[in-house]
Amino acid sequence: MRKTIVAAAVALSVTASALAMTPPSEIAASFNTTRPYGSGSLSWLFLTAYDASLWTDAPQWSMKEPFALTLVYRMSFSTEELVSRTINEMKGIAPGIADVRLDRYGAALTRAWPPVKPGDRITALHTPGSAVRFFHNGKPTGDSQDATFAEPFFAIWLSPNTPESKLRAALLRLPG
Repeated sequence: MRKTIVAAAVALSVTASALAMTPPSEIAASFNTTRPYGSGSLSWLFLTAYDASLWTDAPQWSMKEPFALTLVYRMSFSTEELVSRTINEMKGIAPGIADVRLDRYGAALTRAWPPVKPGDRITALHTPGSAVRFFHNGKPTGDSQDATFAEPFFAIWLSPNTPESKLRAALLRLPG
């Protein structure tokens, strides 16, 4: 029994890692790349929540260039857990964001994000000057039309102020 559980965990890990390194179908029309700009995982102790990949054609990542962030989940989360964690992270990185804005962001995310289970993929596509578009396993699920949304949302992973500095370094190919 123990060998079966270990084999299943290894297979899921390999599958999730492979999915995180394959260009998601939802970015095919936006990018001409076969490899992520950077990738890493969000882990706590021995648990990995998700594998993350940053996709862009730009020679250097910038909020001024189109990019996509893909998360391939290794754990299950409800919509409420995903949204709550996201809003809390935004507040932590940018404490000056007004609660009314955070409420709008939360409402948009609640509409766009279904619950996830291991192997599920959520992609956020950023095109400067346009809405951030969301996809679940390659299918469009919604967007945020709020022009102020993109920067604090992507700051969760890409800001120098993120508490997940190792993941940021991996996504942005930074030393350390």
